[in-house]
Amino acid sequence: MTGMERYDRQLRVEGWDQNILLSSTVFIAGVGAIGGEVAKNLAMMGVGKLILADYDYVELSNLSRQLLFRDQDIGKGKAVVAAERLREINPHVSVEAYGQDIRELGEEVLGRTDIIFSCLDNWASRRWLNSVAVSLEKPLVDGAMNGFYGNVQVVFPRKTACLECQSINLIPREEKLAECTLKRRRPEHLVNDLKEHGITVGLEEAEKLFQLNIKTIYDIKYTRLDMIAELADDQILKLIEELRSRLMPPMPAVQSVASVVAGIMTTIGMQILHQGRLGKPPTGLIVYDALNSRLSRVKISRDPNCIVCSENHSAPLEFSFDLNETVLKLKETLASVFGFPDPEVLYAGRRLDDEDVLAKVGVKDRDIIYVSTTRLFEPLAIRIVSSS
Repeated sequence: MTGMERYDRQLRVEGWDQNILLSSTVFIAGVGAIGGEVAKNLAMMGVGKLILADYDYVELSNLSRQLLFRDQDIGKGKAVVAAERLREINPHVSVEAYGQDIRELGEEVLGRTDIIFSCLDNWASRRWLNSVAVSLEKPLVDGAMNGFYGNVQVVFPRKTACLECQSINLIPREEKLAECTLKRRRPEHLVNDLKEHGITVGLEEAEKLFQLNIKTIYDIKYTRLDMIAELADDQILKLIEELRSRLMPPMPAVQSVASVVAGIMTTIGMQILHQGRLGKPPTGLIVYDALNSRLSRVKISRDPNCIVCSENHSAPLEFSFDLNETVLKLKETLASVFGFPDPEVLYAGRRLDDEDVLAKVGVKDRDIIYVSTTRLFEPLAIRIVSSS
């Protein structure tokens, strides 16, 4: 029996080249409902190397829609378990597993891939991964779902619209709130915010949350508990989990929809790897409506001013601002315009403090500053145009 006999049926497809797959490396961010299906498909098809990243752990509720996990896997890291299962499915495929946030991997891992598959459940990580793909000039296939609806977008860096091109309309409202604007907040503000959501929390509990730098609804939803576990006692961690479960009820998900979305993504991946031999990959947004058995194509245009993929991306973005204002005020403005909840300002090789006044630290008209954020892979270059 030859190694190729495993792939006999797909070798019969006109234009198919198994050697292309065997020599390819693919990165999959998130191995949940969609990502697990994508990884399983690629392993069965014989892609040479799969790199998985997911810092989550297997839960009982995953088992109805995530094929790679079993009851005995509950509590284990998803990436490691998925890698073990994929090696069982196809021992001829090499699988790397990273049980950590994708932002911690960086270019040394992602730079080795031929395609990046984004199967993430939050917009913040998707924005970051999109910026990585554009920066490294790697094709990105992004998929998501909600109940009986799913969508797929393909990004060819600087050729098609990237995720950031449409981000201003898709970023959740609470993410647009700048962390820096919250430094003036007090625990009672958080108490009132939660009350608006029908949740009652005492002032003392809010003060404990503030000590962990959890000052907003957004912080409660997205702060990684493993990052603050050493600073918080079990009681406050339990409180955060309870608040999170009430503020973020699990998104509805159906296995059949995940399978369809993953199937579309995998097929597009095959087209990309074969570079035209299996047809031209689609552009724009593919929307799947399972209840009406309908697939729709939505045209998406590139934003000529996109901070990630515009043609003049290498040139600093001009930004009008009063140089007599503080760095904190600048952060607030940047957060409002770009939807960065955590901007940091760098100038002349150092990170500026919130209380610094731009003019007093030497920033002059048309000087270039850099803005770093967890939403972008590389700092954003901005040319400050004085409005004073």
